[in-house]
Formats: sequence, structure tokens, C-alpha cells
Amino acid sequence: MRKTMLTLAVLGLLTGPSVLAGDLYTKHKKSEPTFGEPAADKALVYVIRPSTVGAAIRTWAFYDDELIGVTRGRGYTFAHVPPGERLFWAKAENTSALRLEVEAGKTYYFHSQIVPGLAKARVKLVPIDETKAAKFLRKCGWAEPNDAARVRGAEIIANKLDKANQNAAKRAAKSKG
Repeated sequence: MRKTMLTLAVLGLLTGPSVLAGDLYTKHKKSEPTFGEPAADKALVYVIRPSTVGAAIRTWAFYDDELIGVTRGRGYTFAHVPPGERLFWAKAENTSALRLEVEAGKTYYFHSQIVPGLAKARVKLVPIDETKAAKFLRKCGWAEPNDAARVRGAEIIANKLDKANQNAAKRAAKSKG
């Protein structure tokens, strides 16, 4: 066991984070950023996790019943989203969700905040402006989901979409009251 751990550590040092993170996504170097191109018929949505707090915790990002991507510390993911009212939600050791009306041709940014807790880290999905997003994106590498992430994402959707809808309803009620 000790030999295996040592081998993995050396492999990580030699090959960089993209190989170790490759179980569910490829994390591209921040020095080689990839950004989405706005589309006339869809909104462009970024989910950014600029902090290394809780770096070992995976954060899953979704809209409605679709996977946007999965990140760990200092990563971002993005997707093209059909216009209209959408449920945006994140899943870590909890679920954070909100509804937002998105327009075609516009870009939206969410900060995937990790809040350390006593027993587990929690995620909070927060809309942010372009200025703050640009600052965060400079710190991060693109986390591109792979087929394994899509399979696991479908499982999470099947198990947690109702919870996300409930969470969004509670959050909307709180903001009105």
C-alpha cells in the first residue's frame, strides 16, 4: 500500500494534475485557458471554483437535468444553455440551487463557493458579475468533463434533482421574505 501511494505521488509530480484528476474530467492548465464562445441561440454559463478550500471535494454543476461539469479547487467549467428560466444547481456534500432566467447570446457566471463545516464541506452557488468572474478565471484551469463524469452526473441528477428543486424554492422564498 505504501509503495502504491508513493508511486501515485511521484506520478502526480511528473505528469501534473490533469492525469490525477482524469477520473472524471481533464483539468487544463490555467496558462492555456479555454473559454466558451457565445452563441446567438443559447446562453453561455460558467461555474467557477477559484478557491483551494476543500480542494479534495468534487463540486458538480448542473442546469435543469443536464451536467455542466465537475471541478475541484481552482477550476471552472462552462456550458451553452437554452434560454428561459433554468434551475442551476451544485452538488458537493449538499445541494445548492437557484432559478435564473437566462437570455440567448448573454454570458452568466456563478461562483461555486466551498464553505467548510464541522463534519463536511458545503457548496453554495452564487451568481457573480463579469468583473469578479474575470478575476476568478485568471486563477483557474478549465475542467472538461469526460464520459465517466456524464455517467456519474446522470446518476446524481436521478437522485438529487427533486432536492435541487426544493432547495431553489426555499432560496426563492427566503429572498422574498
